[in-house]
Amino acid sequence: MNVKKLLHNYLGFLLTLPGMLLIIMILVVPLFSTLYSSFFKLDHLQNGGYVGSANYASLFSDPAIWYSFGITILITVASAGISMVLGLIFALWIDRRTGMVAYLIQLIGLLPWVISMMVGTVLWRWILNGDTGLLNYFLRSLGFSPIIIFESKTASVVTLIIVMAWRTIGYSMVMILAGLKGVDNGLLEAARVDGANTWQVLTHIKLPLIKTPILLSTIVLTMSNFNNNTVPLILTGGGPGTATNVISLELYRMGFTYYKFGQASALSVLVFLVNIVFVVLYVRMIKYDI
Repeated sequence: MNVKKLLHNYLGFLLTLPGMLLIIMILVVPLFSTLYSSFFKLDHLQNGGYVGSANYASLFSDPAIWYSFGITILITVASAGISMVLGLIFALWIDRRTGMVAYLIQLIGLLPWVISMMVGTVLWRWILNGDTGLLNYFLRSLGFSPIIIFESKTASVVTLIIVMAWRTIGYSMVMILAGLKGVDNGLLEAARVDGANTWQVLTHIKLPLIKTPILLSTIVLTMSNFNNNTVPLILTGGGPGTATNVISLELYRMGFTYYKFGQASALSVLVFLVNIVFVVLYVRMIKYDI
């Protein structure tokens, strides 16, 4: 009897235990291992001994790290902002339509998110290539001079923002559209009966009711873009010079090109803290408790 009661009380825990152990092994253990390694000199995996906060001090005194953080935040905020604004506009537009046209628009908008990130970026790299790219092919056909985008620092940053936004517009659109479909039509009809116009219905009813999917989409896209390594690596390679050397590329090169694993671990901890700051800021800004 006691065994059956004990099994009944702890059955849920026993069923979730394998998943919890897997999460601990994949997420928690590497996190604490990285934190531990950040206090040691581990060049080329050779333990040079405990150095305390020297790795962090070295990062804070390096202008390249500060620049990488700055350009990463700029690209992240700009691309996520474009994705959310256009996603909201497309979602509001599709919400007023039904039938095959609405499904096709959703399908086309979601394709950049579901296709391989590498494939999509390679296609953009080919289209914008200065010598053999599709864009310059059409420009030459029309009698214009070719545009060498990846030799300009400003153009490279803008292009990276556009490509990262293009990849995520469909995700924000679908998430916001799902929230709009859950809005009670009775509230909208009552507002219109009371004389509310389209803008008032949007700002006072629809947007407050869909703030949860907006918040979640913003957090997901911000984290995705901030930690994105594939798109910058394939599209610009961090160039020209260090113009698009985002923090994920700096972290990758520090660990797997220069083999400075102690400093790379310290930088990983800083990147993790910045991710947490982003989440807290968004939750505070929207004044909503998850």
